[in-house]
Amino acid sequence: MTVLDPETGAREAIFGPASAGDVGALVSIASESPRPWTARAFAEELERDPPSLFTLRSSGRVVGFVVARTLAPELDIVDLAVARAFRRRGLGRHLLRSLLDRAARGGVEKVFLEVREGNRAARRLYRGFGFEETQTRREFYQGPVEDAILMRLEMSRGSGLKGPRNAC
Repeated sequence: MTVLDPETGAREAIFGPASAGDVGALVSIASESPRPWTARAFAEELERDPPSLFTLRSSGRVVGFVVARTLAPELDIVDLAVARAFRRRGLGRHLLRSLLDRAARGGVEKVFLEVREGNRAARRLYRGFGFEETQTRREFYQGPVEDAILMRLEMSRGSGLKGPRNAC
C-alpha cells in the first residue's frame, strides 16, 4: 500500500521487524494509548524468537507498530498502534494486512486479540478482516474501566484468509 507522508510528500509504507534503534519512536507512539508500553517492555519484546515486534515505516520513520506473538499454529496480537498524526490513512489496515500475510506464510491457522469495547475504529478494522467477536471480559481495562472484547480469525493454510465468512 502506498501512503503519503504529510511532511515530506514521499509515498511509501514498509513493514518489517523492529530494531533496537526504533525503541524511542515506539515509546512515542505507545504514549498516545491508554496503556502505553515502556522502553524496557519494547526492548524485552525485541529479544523474542521468533520476532514479535514489527514496524510500519513511511519515509524511513516509524509511523506504526504491532506486537504479535506466535505459538504455531496460533498468533496472538498483543498491541497494534499508529501514530496519531498518521491515523485515518489506511496505515492500520496496511499494518494488519502485512502481519496476516506474514502469519499465513508461517502456517498460522488462528489469530486472537482483545480490544477495548469502546474502540469502535479498531473493532471495525478487525471485523473488516473477518475477525469475529467471541467473548467479553468484564471490566478488564482500567483507566477508564472498560470491557475487553476478545476476537478470533480463522485462517487457511498457505492461502491467507478463509472463504466468504472471513473475507476482507
